Amino acid sequence: MAAAATKHIPVLILGGGSAGISVAARLRRAKHSLGLGIVEPSESHYYQPLWTLVGAGVFPPEASRRREADYIPAGVDWIHDRVAAIQPERKAVLTEAGCQLTYDWLVVALGIQIDWNAIPGLAEGIGTRGICSNYSYQHAAYTWECIRSFPGGTALFTMPNTAVKCGGAPQKIMYLADDAFRRSGVREKSEVVFATPQQAIFSVPKYRKTLEAV
Repeated sequence: MAAAATKHIPVLILGGGSAGISVAARLRRAKHSLGLGIVEPSESHYYQPLWTLVGAGVFPPEASRRREADYIPAGVDWIHDRVAAIQPERKAVLTEAGCQLTYDWLVVALGIQIDWNAIPGLAEGIGTRGICSNYSYQHAAYTWECIRSFPGGTALFTMPNTAVKCGGAPQKIMYLADDAFRRSGVREKSEVVFATPQQAIFSVPKYRKTLEAV
């Protein structure tokens, strides 16, 4: 779509990740004639749940990346642009390229943006000196580098006090790391620590009791 254009899309979806694409596909199946559009600037689609297994050395990071075009449902208008502003009173979305998209229904599926700078020193340290994160395509592989070369000592896994993309991810990599430490023979001289601001290790009592026993 040309820059500075105006276009009306009955159902406009912001974000072409798994959520946005799933909504588009389901609506397309429910009503084939429904006008649908997805605003998504990236040419790549990332299956982010796989990043836990990237951090555990099971998959390379490239296994989680696909062409975005392959996952946009047929018949859905793909707007290659970024959202600049939402104007709900006008039922309009403005893009960085200057396009105005009007809609009848709006689906916001932009996901969570990680703010590394919210923790002093994290932006500079992430991906170095044993500081890892599986919440990033760029850094997930470094998690495995640290796990497989861990000589023993304290392995600290943390749970943020903010909303996260997957609440179980910080624990899953901890259990996978614990298994790797046992296989490499360093578990006996290691202390695995899970730091969380929550009142319990997991919010569902049925699973919490099991996890606390691990």
